[in-house]
Amino acid sequence: SCRSRGSGPWAAQVLARTMGEACSRPAARPCQRVSLPLAWLAGAGQTRACSGMSIATPRSPSHGEIITGDLRGWQPEATSERNREHPQPTELFPVKDKKVVAQARPSVDPCLVDKFRRQHRYLRVSLTDRCNLRCQYCAPEEGEEAAEPSPTGDILTATELSRLIRLFVGWGVRKVRLTGGEPTIRGDFARIVQDLGEINRSLDEPLSLGITTNGVRLAKFLPDMRAAGLNNVNVSLDTLVAAKFPLLVRRDKKFHGRVMDALYTMLTDDSPFNVKINCVVLRGVNEEEIGSFVDLTENLPVEVRFLEFMPFDKKGGAQIGLSPQADIVQAIQQHTAERGAGAAERLPPDTPHDTARLWRVPGWRGRIGVIASMTDAFCGGCNRLRITANGELRNCLFGEEGWNLRDVIRAGATDEALQDTVASAVQAKFSKLGGKRDMHELRERGAHALPMMSLGG
Repeated sequence: SCRSRGSGPWAAQVLARTMGEACSRPAARPCQRVSLPLAWLAGAGQTRACSGMSIATPRSPSHGEIITGDLRGWQPEATSERNREHPQPTELFPVKDKKVVAQARPSVDPCLVDKFRRQHRYLRVSLTDRCNLRCQYCAPEEGEEAAEPSPTGDILTATELSRLIRLFVGWGVRKVRLTGGEPTIRGDFARIVQDLGEINRSLDEPLSLGITTNGVRLAKFLPDMRAAGLNNVNVSLDTLVAAKFPLLVRRDKKFHGRVMDALYTMLTDDSPFNVKINCVVLRGVNEEEIGSFVDLTENLPVEVRFLEFMPFDKKGGAQIGLSPQADIVQAIQQHTAERGAGAAERLPPDTPHDTARLWRVPGWRGRIGVIASMTDAFCGGCNRLRITANGELRNCLFGEEGWNLRDVIRAGATDEALQDTVASAVQAKFSKLGGKRDMHELRERGAHALPMMSLGG
């Protein structure tokens, strides 16, 4: 039998929700090797044992760390004196909306399950590695303004994209996001959105469809996106000050007005769009605007997310200082206190795979998020795969290896051959950070580290 010292009954519930099965079994039934993020089993220096195998959990586990062990059949011990004095929470996430922790798990093809039992049901598709802005931390100043697809070119055609997305959806993907570069500069962007809508309408349960965009060309495509069910829109915007916009993106400040117009159009009460604003916090550049971004959540149904700067600058992006999560949260709380609004309250994640830590100021409409990719990695719950504009499948944002699906397609491969390639990529995924030990090693990745415009975030 299995036992848990100093953990209480909540541990069994965590495992049941994570593994999607009951935590009981016949004594003779063999255990199954699984892996879980340490953050989900966090304890105060506790030790847990299962079928003769002990797993020590550190006092302050990393959010992205993975542990593996034979954990099927976890049975908590009888309530101890210590547990009666210090009871553990009975919910994985103490939330009112129980659907967050009781979501059903439809089947997923084994080709999307890695060796750590992570199910990859989220596909990010980069439509181009070009952009109409030249953000200092992302791209060198020179560059093209638009990208026109070609059947014989380097990037995936609309037909190839549609085939790949259909296959991934058939294997179990339920969330698709279009990225770039800037996806809206593709000459066939409207067609790609329409194809995505056809895939969506063919399903019994609609997909979660989204786009990450700088918003400059967004307004003209909103009707197409609405028709396709592409409602989850993340707008990258690092300043609310029009005069500062050209300094950050090296383009005319009139573009800033177009972005703001598109935002306010999507934030009307009758809008179907779920809007998030992604702001990369740059030390010494826009830190003083954190409060202004937070204020947007007072009266607008928007989620403002502050991102730690990530050093994807292999080909000329400017070296800019990192503002860590702790400093960002401190600035948020200081601002709300100065406003007399009280402290922003921490919220539970919407799903176990969320990358943002969430807050809300009491009584305000929107939410605040912080994505701490550098100081608090979230690899343990990763369910993402990425396809670059030239058709390369990447299993990790920080990974150095890619599997070129474009070349496989153009060689006349069957769907089964593509599935084998995808399975190889997923099985090669490391537990965290693309196989690097820490953030210091990430900065030394060299030529295999793709720039952010190619990966699409």
